[in-house]
Amino acid sequence: MTRNTGRRDGAVALWLATLVLAAVLGATGGCGVHNPYGAGSYDRGIFWLERGRYQEAADAFEAFVRQNPTDSLAAAAQFQKARAYMELEEYPLAAVEFQILAQDHPTSPLVEDARFHEGECYFFQVGRIERDVTPAYEARLHWLDFARDYPDSRFMPQVRQSMQEISDLLVRKRLRSVRLYDRLGHLDAVALSLDRILADEPTSSLIDDVIWQRARLAERLEDPATAIAMYQRLVAEYPDSDHRADASDALARLTAGGTEGS
Repeated sequence: MTRNTGRRDGAVALWLATLVLAAVLGATGGCGVHNPYGAGSYDRGIFWLERGRYQEAADAFEAFVRQNPTDSLAAAAQFQKARAYMELEEYPLAAVEFQILAQDHPTSPLVEDARFHEGECYFFQVGRIERDVTPAYEARLHWLDFARDYPDSRFMPQVRQSMQEISDLLVRKRLRSVRLYDRLGHLDAVALSLDRILADEPTSSLIDDVIWQRARLAERLEDPATAIAMYQRLVAEYPDSDHRADASDALARLTAGGTEGS
């Protein structure tokens, strides 16, 4: 009986020690990390940010901005808060925080960076083609505004790349409708859809394929003039296209008086 009592007392002591340790960790922010900077200070947010504690960082920067709205570091704190939300993949919230920086601190040198990262927030919300493409249009509109306001920005290469990716996504989305119309035999709808893609998405890396499809469709519709125009455009503007050789052959056939589709 004494032996069992001793074991029970030992287990109780271990349990109490565990509770004390948990309380200590909770008081220091978990994982044994203690932030030495006072609540509401800018350095407190930086401390958490550098350690990957993004929610704590966002909260700390929020406290600093709320208590010191006119401080020289207020814009930087607002910027870092938004970046913390980006790290948390809270993109809609981060976009709003970047907007606040531009509105509340319009003369800050961080505005350009904030505008760029706001665009990234929209871009990162762009899903696969099966999903709603509204964020893709929002991202593109934002990038167009950014390019107009900061044409010489160091971010422009990334902006152009993002815009092409968005354009490619939208083209793939619309080509799904084209394939559906084709299966249903609605060739006029196919032609109209391809023409709209060519007009709306000229910067897409998929345009050469769209031109090829339009040329082939023109032959099916017994419209050699349009077919020739499309093949000529493909050969002239896209020398590296996988379709160029076939387009050249088709162009030679049609201009030589052939009428049958390839």
